[in-house]
Amino acid sequence: MNALAVHLIRSGGENPAGRLWRVVSHALLVAMLSLFSCSLASAQTSVYHPFPDSNAVWGMGSGCIFDMTCGTGAYTRDFYNGDTLFAGQEYKVISEQYMIISGSSDCCNPDFGEGMCYLREDTIQRMVYIRPLGIDNDIVLYDFTLGVGDTLKGYFADYDFCGMENETVHSIDSILIGSTFRKRMNFGSVDGYTDFSFIEGIGSTNGLKACFYGFGEMGISLNCFSVNGELLYVSPDAPDTMPCEELPVSNSGYVVLNAELTATPNPSTGLFHLGQTARHITVYNTQGTLLFRTHGNEVDLGAYPPGVYSAVVETKKGPSAQRLVVVR
Repeated sequence: MNALAVHLIRSGGENPAGRLWRVVSHALLVAMLSLFSCSLASAQTSVYHPFPDSNAVWGMGSGCIFDMTCGTGAYTRDFYNGDTLFAGQEYKVISEQYMIISGSSDCCNPDFGEGMCYLREDTIQRMVYIRPLGIDNDIVLYDFTLGVGDTLKGYFADYDFCGMENETVHSIDSILIGSTFRKRMNFGSVDGYTDFSFIEGIGSTNGLKACFYGFGEMGISLNCFSVNGELLYVSPDAPDTMPCEELPVSNSGYVVLNAELTATPNPSTGLFHLGQTARHITVYNTQGTLLFRTHGNEVDLGAYPPGVYSAVVETKKGPSAQRLVVVR
């Protein structure tokens, strides 16, 4: 047996050139797989991923960060609650529930998700529009055509709503949601630090329509997002799935803050009495149009026709919603 044969036997039949080829082949395979994964992600993110058609829940958490004595925290859930029409356009009705989970609401009220609203999406333009209660026109909520360096606009940038007009897109990447990669736009300062992100088909990492307050302030963040009861997103920073565990329309096991506040009599011929004195009372019709604002412990709809109205009532214990029925 010659020397080469002995060497091949001792080395498992592989000479140095063979080992080199094996290493090179492995490196090429890894590179090809990496390139394939990048190509797959790029292909998936080039396709727009719309918001779901039904049964979507955004579960958020918030707290009074500087209030160490109270340590108050809360959950907020935004969820689809049917469809409606405005001027022939179809909108998703977004309802909201809010619950104090620790501390005392008399000490501070953690941020909530800005209340009920209506949502419309233009999948061709890759835009999502919001119609807040009391506003008779659409406002841009998400623009998924923004590029690096572009400045935030619409609802979040508007001073009357969030006042985040100085936020710019510092990077765009993708995130794996379920089995597909989705486009993610990261907003933040010039040093590249991310304040929050927008994700196609989900919304902001602050929540569907919640404002960004800045670090070290009272704030709100998206803990989880689910569709048809399936968790599609869990925040790596606040991995709490409690706000998404079941659809809030059932109200099972979920207590709405200030739920003991009731309006009586209800139905009424027009005058409703509240169980508590409210700092702010905002009344809307069924189309979401603002009718008037008041305060105190009464709501007078005597000048309005019979029908169903809604009121957002804010007391020292926080916000609640009232459905008011006028009959004559």
